[in-house]
Amino acid sequence: MYEKSFIPFRGYFSSPFSRWQGSLQLDHPLELACATVRAWLAKKGFSAKMFDYVYVGATVGQKHNFFYGPWASALIGATEIP
Repeated sequence: MYEKSFIPFRGYFSSPFSRWQGSLQLDHPLELACATVRAWLAKKGFSAKMFDYVYVGATVGQKHNFFYGPWASALIGATEIP
């Protein structure tokens, strides 16, 4: 299944660790992550339509965690992804 999968050169990013008790305490983690992804895609000139799948992993479950995949897809603009 993953024989043709790859991460293109400079096609990746990493978000810095942040304590949620600080200035981010009122931000929803998925909405913040998706805003970061949208900004990164725009900066690189990529379209969210290039994704075939979206997988969201979470170490700490949040409200509506079950819907993170489709929700994240919609928030980044990849609305065709199931």
